[in-house]
Amino acid sequence: MSDKSRFPRLRATLRNAVVWGVTWGAIGSVVATAMRLIDKIPLGHAVLDGIGMGIRIGVMGAIVSTAFFAFISVAYRGKRLAEISWMRFGIGGALLAGLFVPAFLQTMNVLTGGSLVPWHLVFDDAVFSAIFGGITAAGTMILAQRHEAAHPVTVEELLDRMERDALATAEATPYRTRERSESTEGL
Repeated sequence: MSDKSRFPRLRATLRNAVVWGVTWGAIGSVVATAMRLIDKIPLGHAVLDGIGMGIRIGVMGAIVSTAFFAFISVAYRGKRLAEISWMRFGIGGALLAGLFVPAFLQTMNVLTGGSLVPWHLVFDDAVFSAIFGGITAAGTMILAQRHEAAHPVTVEELLDRMERDALATAEATPYRTRERSESTEGL
């Protein structure tokens, strides 16, 4: 992959991670706060705990989004957004998130010197991440399809357009990049 195509894809991946992280964090904060209120914890403490859990859940959502973005950029390359079922896309997001999160948590626990956590303790992470992943994937596909209805493109054309936009933005910056300095050396 050339340097010109790597940076825009990285930028698109980071944008996707921010969207998923914020979405997962918001949903996670609401769910965690509601669970604390059900446990009869005072409202102020429940909200603070919910926000703290939402931040952690949001970070995991950003990590999951990078794995999902890598998957969809390969699996759906060349297809028009209108050809992709938002329901099937959401189910794919739910499956990927539901499997990825527990595996990721177990792997990180082992790599940091711990042992495998009993799976019954990780099961709720699989359930919640599958729900959050399905909602976020389906929602992003619905939004993309609405936008595509006005501007029909394939996923590949959309990625290419994102690359062109990022390159145009990079060229418009006042800072000299390596490519610009190389192209102006002969002047």
